[in-house]
Amino acid sequence: MKSLLSLTAALILLPLLTACGVAPAKNQLSLRLGFYVAADTPCANASNATLLLLRANGIGGARDFCQFLSIRQLNAQDFLVTESCADFQASEAEQRLVLYHVIDAVSFKLSRVTAEQPVLSQPIDTDVFYQGYYCPQSSLPEPWRDNDLSDLGINIKP
Repeated sequence: MKSLLSLTAALILLPLLTACGVAPAKNQLSLRLGFYVAADTPCANASNATLLLLRANGIGGARDFCQFLSIRQLNAQDFLVTESCADFQASEAEQRLVLYHVIDAVSFKLSRVTAEQPVLSQPIDTDVFYQGYYCPQSSLPEPWRDNDLSDLGINIKP
């Protein structure tokens, strides 16, 4: 029930962002839109702690949503992304700079980028904080398996 409430909060946030003038973005990352689970977790065992939902305009989990503000492709696999992340419990969003290393169309690593770390054309993964792979919605446990996500502008349910 708690995870359903968290996803409901995520569903509420998108229309609010759109109403504030933030238009949905096109998918600039070369990743399939939909659910991603942490690399060491089978799809059938996904939980709030391991699951993220990738949309064209951002990525989010049970506790927060990060809207993509800018995406700069560094090479075929690496994308430097400025995100505005808001915790569903907090009042203000924080900006962060992250590196999406796209392994293939259905898996990626997410690393922090700091002001001290120069952004090179071939970045080195030094602070990977999430590695995930795509899970078809039908392979996830409840409540994610049957959530209707069409109001997010994506239809990922087979």
